[in-house]
Amino acid sequence: MIKDSNRIAIIASERNISFQELLQRITLYSHYTPRQAGEKTLIFAENREGWIYAFYSIWNNHGIAVPVDASSTVSDVAYIINDCKPACVWTTAQKLDVVKAAIQETGHTMDVCLIEDYELIEMHEENAQITYREEDTALIIYTSGTTGSPKGVMLSFQNILVNVRAVSKEVPIFTEDRRTLILLPLHHVLPLVGTVVMPLYVGGGVAICPAMSGPAIMDTLQRGKIGIMVGVPRLWQTLYGGIKKKIDAMAITRGLFNLCASLNNKTISRIIFKTVHQKLGGHMKYLVSGGAALDREIALGLETLGLNLLEGYGMTEAAPMIAFTRPGDLVPNCVGIPLSVTECKIVNGEVCAKGPNIMQGYYNRPEETAAVIDKDGFLHTGDLGHMDEKGRVYITGRSKEIIVLSNGKNVQPNEIEYKLEKYTERVKEAAVVQDGDMLRAIIVPQTEWAQNLSDEEVEEILKREVLEPYNLTVTNYKKLMSLFVYRGELPRTRMEKLKRYMLKDIIQSVSPSIKKETLIEEPVFEEYQILKKYIEEEKQIHLRPTDHIETDLAFDSLDMVALEGFIQQTFGTSIRTADMPGYRNIQTMAEYIANSKTRMEVQEEDWHQFLNADSSQLELPHGNAFMPMSRLIVRGVFKLYNRLTIKGVDNIPTEGPMIIAPNHQSYLDGPLVSASLPAEIMRNSFYYATEEHMRGRFRQAYARSNNIVLMERSNLRDSILKLAEVLKRGKHVVIFPEGARTHTGELSQFKKTFAILSRELHVPVVPVCIKGAFEALPRSKRFVSPHQIEIEYLPPILPDDNLTYDDIANQVKQAIHECLKKQ
Repeated sequence: MIKDSNRIAIIASERNISFQELLQRITLYSHYTPRQAGEKTLIFAENREGWIYAFYSIWNNHGIAVPVDASSTVSDVAYIINDCKPACVWTTAQKLDVVKAAIQETGHTMDVCLIEDYELIEMHEENAQITYREEDTALIIYTSGTTGSPKGVMLSFQNILVNVRAVSKEVPIFTEDRRTLILLPLHHVLPLVGTVVMPLYVGGGVAICPAMSGPAIMDTLQRGKIGIMVGVPRLWQTLYGGIKKKIDAMAITRGLFNLCASLNNKTISRIIFKTVHQKLGGHMKYLVSGGAALDREIALGLETLGLNLLEGYGMTEAAPMIAFTRPGDLVPNCVGIPLSVTECKIVNGEVCAKGPNIMQGYYNRPEETAAVIDKDGFLHTGDLGHMDEKGRVYITGRSKEIIVLSNGKNVQPNEIEYKLEKYTERVKEAAVVQDGDMLRAIIVPQTEWAQNLSDEEVEEILKREVLEPYNLTVTNYKKLMSLFVYRGELPRTRMEKLKRYMLKDIIQSVSPSIKKETLIEEPVFEEYQILKKYIEEEKQIHLRPTDHIETDLAFDSLDMVALEGFIQQTFGTSIRTADMPGYRNIQTMAEYIANSKTRMEVQEEDWHQFLNADSSQLELPHGNAFMPMSRLIVRGVFKLYNRLTIKGVDNIPTEGPMIIAPNHQSYLDGPLVSASLPAEIMRNSFYYATEEHMRGRFRQAYARSNNIVLMERSNLRDSILKLAEVLKRGKHVVIFPEGARTHTGELSQFKKTFAILSRELHVPVVPVCIKGAFEALPRSKRFVSPHQIEIEYLPPILPDDNLTYDDIANQVKQAIHECLKKQ
């Protein structure tokens, strides 16, 4: 640790502590720390100089340090005490009541020591001589609990030293002439190892920032002459966002920024943006980002300002690094090259790592340890990624956080959240959650802007000024279709990671009926009232004039086709389905209708007339010669791998058109139906698929040559007419009434498209019951398991003029439901 005993080791407020005093304080604290080797001691305190003395006193006595989040509740602390049974806790007067209550709750006996009692007293101690065996356990770090109960990660001295040597000896980032800022809470492994252990080990010293506020950080950077600053992405987002806002305010600075971006020359950038460097203390050498993925724009932006950004990738279980970017090798979206002693590989898309930096295991949890460290010693990180030819690691997402939509698209919520938070005048913070088959945004509005506005007014402005501009810049599957205004703080760990498992509780905590209490003045003109009555009856909802056709009302393709027909027949004007999302809300749509109508006569959509109109001119997709062969191959694979059984084929009509309506359990369902149908039926069957499933030239060509009718968003009426034309030509339609794969294995709501086709064209519906496909390939899995699959064709349901569309849909759903219940 020590290079020169008189050098400054710690700067804490106005105090400068030398390395000699640091070692003496460690000796003093060691008198009160358990002396038995391997004994566990908690540190439960805010960042301060005494935290460091207590920490090293544990190591000096050959004990195991257990840092605890200073914001932990009584139950949080009690959980850790119960789990690891410590002999002692170092805490502060501020936290003492929590400690006493936690000890009382557990009934565990342990010593309690106050950190501040020994921070400033006079000493006559000898310098500590910290020794260790690399194989001994040095730390138990409890995971942050973003997904539930935390686990104690056991890290050895070797685990930690591998990290230290990687960035001091192998790549000289931490050196004796660079002081490091202590900013992040030290209970987490990244700031503990990165801002305490590493800089003190090499002799560079540290400066403790007294608070997370902007003024405190800037003051500490200046006084401490900081060379290395370790932070998390939200810190860099805030820093860069503030700087960039000032740059964008003037044309000349915008131009200089763009010039530096094109030149990509650090020397020129430092000259042009000298003021930025001076405000960071004038000695900043490296900004280090860890804890989560850093957005590409921020990384490149900070580099454009002439700052050296290094990104590390890892986790608590790797103490913490698996890979890090080397100076001068910043590649956007890349987290660097693995440590020299660490082997990385990609297994089924997941990043796996093996080496002396990988933890000893989870404390007292051998089964959970075995679940993440395989028999070959590779840690399965849960992160998705890939590696390039130079060995660089690229992280594409966290498998547990990825939202998988019904169209098969994977969405990284943090990417969308960053884009929303760029609207800084309106948005304080944002989170994205899945809402059925759509994406919903939870937005915390800027307090000063929103304080005199109702939730409804805030929501209306956010939809207009944030959601709509965002939706115009992204592909359909990344569009936000719903918005929830939240005036609290989003649940985060101390390392600023969202606790995503708590987000749905936020939405559910506010009753929809309560949110509707504050009513916006409703228009009284007749066109709006007619439109309102139609929508409320169709969707069985309470309509507000500020509701958007997609983001609030969740209109699907059939809903929009019906609305288009209703507007045409009632008002004699036309709004194309593709244009409907472009209207700010229902009120503006009604105002357009009022100004463009040629008549006003309330009529319902005449589906019979619409579906029986001449559609022979429409071009249908066609099959190919390989379809029968591919059917046999797919059936053989399913029979061998999933022990596929096919029942009820005799229920399939041998003559005339039919609608085949299976439940939708997984991606396997389409191939399962093709493989299980008789060859002649399969050749004459057409599938209905969304346009999003078939994006790209190759997929669309595949659809045209494999009997797939696309639901084209730009012309929904023609898409449905194509289905009608298929049936009028005596062929068959395969359509999944749920519209999307189930999330739970249970049946979802059945949409009415198939029922309307059945009743108006007098075509029978054959319900199809698929079992086991959900277990073989649920939404959360990428690969098929060998779970048994069964597909059963049920007796056809014949349309009747006395049956409504809902009656037909419910009969089909009930038939499948009864089949699923059978063992």
